Order: sequence, then C-alpha cells, then structure tokens
Amino acid sequence: MAESAQQFKVIIAGGSLVGLTTALALENAGIDFVVLERQEIAPHMGASISIHPHTQRVMEQLGAWPEIRAGIVPLENRQHYDEHGNLFEDSVILQEISKMTLNRCTAFMERRFWLKCLYNQIKDKSRIRANTGLASFVETEDGVEVTTESGETIKGDLLLGTDGIHSTTRRLLAEKIEGTNAAAAKEMREGFVSTYQCIFATSRNANAEGKEFLPDGWVHNVYYQGFSGVAAAGVSGLVFWFLFVKSDKVTKTPNTPRFTEEQTEAVIAKYGNHALGPGYTFKDLWHSRVKAAMVPLEEGVLKSKWNSGGRVALMGDSVHKATVNPGLGANLAVEGIVHLMNELVPLVRRCAADGARKPTKSELAAVLDTYETKQRPHASTIVTMSGYITRYEAMDTWWLRALRRLSPWVSDRTKANGFVGYINEGPWLSFLPNPDEQMKN
Repeated sequence: MAESAQQFKVIIAGGSLVGLTTALALENAGIDFVVLERQEIAPHMGASISIHPHTQRVMEQLGAWPEIRAGIVPLENRQHYDEHGNLFEDSVILQEISKMTLNRCTAFMERRFWLKCLYNQIKDKSRIRANTGLASFVETEDGVEVTTESGETIKGDLLLGTDGIHSTTRRLLAEKIEGTNAAAAKEMREGFVSTYQCIFATSRNANAEGKEFLPDGWVHNVYYQGFSGVAAAGVSGLVFWFLFVKSDKVTKTPNTPRFTEEQTEAVIAKYGNHALGPGYTFKDLWHSRVKAAMVPLEEGVLKSKWNSGGRVALMGDSVHKATVNPGLGANLAVEGIVHLMNELVPLVRRCAADGARKPTKSELAAVLDTYETKQRPHASTIVTMSGYITRYEAMDTWWLRALRRLSPWVSDRTKANGFVGYINEGPWLSFLPNPDEQMKN
C-alpha cells in the first residue's frame, strides 16, 4: 500500500469488543489507528458473551479463533423448564445449527476472554491506549482532532465511537448538532428504553458440596411470569447465568438506573429461591459467584443519523442495543464492523492508488452512509426479535404464555432453519480470504 494510505488514521473511542475488532481489522488492512479506552483493557466485570457461527467466521479471518476455540466448550444441548420445574422441551437446536453452518459452533465465554483474544492478535500494542478517555473532538474539512481527559490532543482522519450504550462520542455529537437539529440531538440522548433489568454473573460450576450445576456444553432456560433465567456452561469449570426481571417502570437513556450492590442483593433475596435448573436455584448460583452485577436492559435502534455527515460515526451499542436473552448483540455489532470495513478499506486503497491521497470528507461521509444503510435493517430485526424473546421468556402476555406451550411441537430442525437463514446473511471481510471456501474444499 502507498505510504500516504498508511498515514490515513482512524481514532477509535472505546476498547470494547467493537473497538478491538475494528482495530484488528484495520491492522490486517494496513491502515493506521489508535484505540482510546477510558479504563483498562478487558476488565473483569462478570459479563459473559455469546458467539454465533457467522461471527466465528470473522474471527477466523482475523486470526483470533484458534485462541477462542481453545478456551471454550461448544454449546450443544438446551433444556427448557417451566415455573414448576417441569422439563417441557429438551432441545438439540444448537447441534442442528452447527450441522447447517459448516460445523461452526455456538459458544458462551467471559467477555474479557474474547477481548483478550482480540488484543493478543494486535501486533502493535502501542496503538491501544488504556486509561485514555475521550473528552472532546473537533471535526474539520481535512481531519478530526480529539482531546483526551488528560488534555492530550490526537489528530486523525476518522473518529469511530465504539464506546457502548453510554457513549461519550454520541453525547458529544448530540451537543454539536443541538443548535441545528434539536430533534436528532434529543434522539441521541434518549433513543433507548429499558423495561427489564438483569443480573448477569459468572459462577463456579459447583455448589458448596462440589456438585456440578449443569454439564459442560449445556444450557438451561427457566420461565416464570414476570421473570426468567438462563444458565450456560460454556467454559469448563464455570457457568454463566442471568436473572431477567421486569422493572417497576420504563426508563430512557441517559436516565436508565445504575444499580447498587444492595439493590442487586435485594433482587436475589426476592427471586433467589426459585429454581433455574434441576436441583439448583438462582441463590445457589449466587453463592458460587466469581463476579456479578445488575444492569438495565436498554433496547432500541437510534433513529437519527449514525454519523456527523463527515468524519465521525457511531458503532455497536452506541447505535443499536438489543436485550441479551438470545445473545445476538455482540454478533450484530461485528456485522456492523464488517459492513464499515468493507466500504472503508477499498476507499483508502483506491485513494492510495489515485495519486497517493487520503479520502476526502465527502468520500468518507458516503462510506459512513452506506455502512448505516447496510447495517440498519438487521439491527432493527435483531433488536425487535431480542425484545420479543425477553418478553416470551418472562411470559409477559397471555398469548406468549400460550406460545410457549406450542414451542415443543415445532421441530429443532425447523427452528434451526429459521435462525440459519439469518446467519447466512452475515457478512465477512471482503479484503481477507473467506474461510468458507477452504472449509468446503
């Protein structure tokens, strides 16, 4: 690649899954970048995350999959229990999905583990700046300049906000457009609602007597009216679990609640004695916890434009946030990265070949608009579907309760076919070899 293309620089605000995956993709494309993360990289918060076959393909392209695969146990069996502890569906849908997707798997792991696997693949670690938060930015015709919380200035050509649901980049963008588009600024601030809250935790996969909660590779779902639970043994020795509870009131960003440890313990006191799986309760898992927290489940797709019309764009949870029940949010975010990279990388390379120049502001704006056009439909589908599943599992209405009784009569293969249709639409990085071709040969 021409030298000036190397000088094109992307500033990534947020060392999240989206931020590190974007960084690794840019490094593979030979494009300069810097990641600014307010905290440490891959902190231990107790959060877990799922990966589906189409996202596995992208991780294969980026070289991160071997390390991920070595640390997880593929999920294969899923059992569904009603409020009385009765097993009403014994499912092998995850095995069916694997058969239909070149034997790729569905997996659950610690969020920090996935982040570390991405970080380990990045060759130039000096480009990853921990404890360096974004404070402000100035966008011009020729570039973008950010100021960090310590007062340092960093210049680049494109700023990507990958800093999550409470995005500083989105807040700053809202402030900049307030005077010219108050409605869009309000949407950026208040575009996500929360109706449910969730305790997420990582626990040791054994109770006080040393008895295993569930076998490796298994998932348990339980359905109660107004709340539900999921436990997944996706890593040997650990169980990742969730308690989903309908909140007392609906809230909006930026005023969704921040829960204290006392509030979390109060929820466990209220619901903890209910069974999540055969022979164990939420409280049993709580007592075996390694790390846990309670958060609101924000959901929504930002209706306003996802970019500034020039050199600043938002990605991942900062523009589309799904409830976590089906575990699709991170996978959706990776789709967005691929859509953006598949537009940006060819543009940078064309400009390098065209007189060794950088992309103009208008060229970047067109790329960012195309990324949004490609990502928005799937984002709307996944956010809507995830919210529906959250309400289905909590038996939110009489017809959802009735639908749960019909579910066992639909074959796993039929259900898998529907989900694989979505997976097959998943994009891959067009500037790297597609591993599907090698797997088919």
